[in-house]
Amino acid sequence: MKRTNVRRFSPICSALTVALLSALLLLDGLQAVEPLPDGNQLAKTIRNLIPEENVEIRATMEVIERENKRLETEVVIQVEKLGLAQWQTTYKAKRDEDVSEHWRIRREIGQLNRYEHKGHLAKRTEILSSMAGSSFYIADFGMEFLHWPSQTVLKTQRRKSRLCHVLESRNPKPAKGEYHRVVSWVDKETGGILLADIYTAEAKPIKRFAVKGLTKKDGRWQVDEMEMRDTKTRARSRLYFHLK
Repeated sequence: MKRTNVRRFSPICSALTVALLSALLLLDGLQAVEPLPDGNQLAKTIRNLIPEENVEIRATMEVIERENKRLETEVVIQVEKLGLAQWQTTYKAKRDEDVSEHWRIRREIGQLNRYEHKGHLAKRTEILSSMAGSSFYIADFGMEFLHWPSQTVLKTQRRKSRLCHVLESRNPKPAKGEYHRVVSWVDKETGGILLADIYTAEAKPIKRFAVKGLTKKDGRWQVDEMEMRDTKTRARSRLYFHLK
């Protein structure tokens, strides 16, 4: 029997006997099972999502602590293409009109990320520190875990009404303060990460990331808001994008 394209497969309706219909439905169900994608290839695809144009985005980082204390910081994000396979993202955190933090992530297809802090090459420990007093690390924005050698797609699961690949990234030799494992829910349609659980050596995640707002504009999905929750302190850090 010729295999049909599972993405366009439609149920077969006929006046067959119950036994024959059941057999056909069983066969159809077997055909509808898609093999899981290769984890390293999926991670590579996400890493290599090159921006289409230069853009500047203004945002607000809001940190809500357990006592409901709130801290707001203005963030300016600049995305610049440097060539066909190179681009950089600059993050400027402003409080009281002064630039308190200045980070830059340089990316190139096939290469590791290069992090700069206030114009200088950042040390490994620096990219694992809080940005603007939040639970976000600059390494989180660089999706550093996608460069780890161990990438496995565990299953397909629907989250936030979207069909996702569940990608497990493992750090083979985590240094002190580094993540050991990250489990991400990758949207099948867009390739964007909608959710992620972040682990150290403990059984439960230490941080949980989530896209909180999605808007479709001109046929494209764009993120309005993202959140990182610290599961120990219960602090919530939300980054609001002021999109036009």
